Amino acid sequence: MNNHYIIIADRAHLRIFSERSSPGQSTPGLEEVHAMDFPEGRTSYVDNDSDMAGRFQSSANQGRAPGAPAARGGMSIDERLPMQREAGRRQIDEIARAIETFLLNAPEATWDFAAGPSSHNAILEHLSPQVRGRLHQSVSKDLVNQPLTELRGHFSRAA
Repeated sequence: MNNHYIIIADRAHLRIFSERSSPGQSTPGLEEVHAMDFPEGRTSYVDNDSDMAGRFQSSANQGRAPGAPAARGGMSIDERLPMQREAGRRQIDEIARAIETFLLNAPEATWDFAAGPSSHNAILEHLSPQVRGRLHQSVSKDLVNQPLTELRGHFSRAA
């Protein structure tokens, strides 16, 4: 019998559930078989890196401190945008790698997937075609904090 997994993720968590049927049970239950937390996904980028010395000067106003440049006194955080994108890309890559590793260890398994709209497609794009080919259903919703009893209701088994 092939295993079927439900995988839910956001930038800070990955949860993998297996469908388990007991004798006489008509609807399979869900059992958590793998869980990972990613601390970097829980904090904002500014909390992780606040290097004041590396900021760009941007204001056209006179600086007030002795020795300050005559035409630049303010500071800009514009240089953080590429770093924020890179940090987000690394988080997505780490989650996708964990999913890939788990599913490659279960080569006959099928799976359903749910992740929030901001990371759903990015995670799927980082997976190999071999793993994506076994994907049964995909839902663009953040279900990580959904009660286990309501989780199955988000996936239609008719597909």
